[in-house]
Amino acid sequence: MVSKTDQLLAAYEKVVNEPWATALSGQEKIWFLVYDPAEQRKVDLRLSDFETATLGVGKKWVDISLKSCFPNWMANHDYKTEYFEDPEALIDQLEADFKPFVVDFIVNRMIESNCDENTLIALKDISSLFGYIRMSDVLNGCASAINGRMLIFFPGEYDKNQYRLLDARDGWSYLARPITV
Repeated sequence: MVSKTDQLLAAYEKVVNEPWATALSGQEKIWFLVYDPAEQRKVDLRLSDFETATLGVGKKWVDISLKSCFPNWMANHDYKTEYFEDPEALIDQLEADFKPFVVDFIVNRMIESNCDENTLIALKDISSLFGYIRMSDVLNGCASAINGRMLIFFPGEYDKNQYRLLDARDGWSYLARPITV
């Protein structure tokens, strides 16, 4: 029997093998690899297979983990001690300061990696932002900087053009392409 992760990899291989159109908006260059959150570890263990499939069709692979974004932002914040004493005071800073920090983090990593029209940016660990900021806002902020494609490893669900991260939030409609099984 073929595992869900194998099925997901096969679906991804079909998509990555297609010709990459160049006349797309940044939002249309985003692919969501949608899987059940319970499958996260299995998908993580197979990341190298997704990379191999990408490299096998002559595309460049750049992976970006968002896992360190919040700890790094908080560690360097002037008022971190006050926020730990009064977490409610942090709410306004998440939208005003943390969201641009994450967008800049992604865009700077793309620039440092010399991403071009043949580069696939694999964005992983997006669940580490859950509860702080909306992923849709982050993607809207960095979409114009995408030259090739961005693959979002998305533990959640996709239904009727709605994406829901971790099956917990109201979904959002997006121009991105879903890759599902």
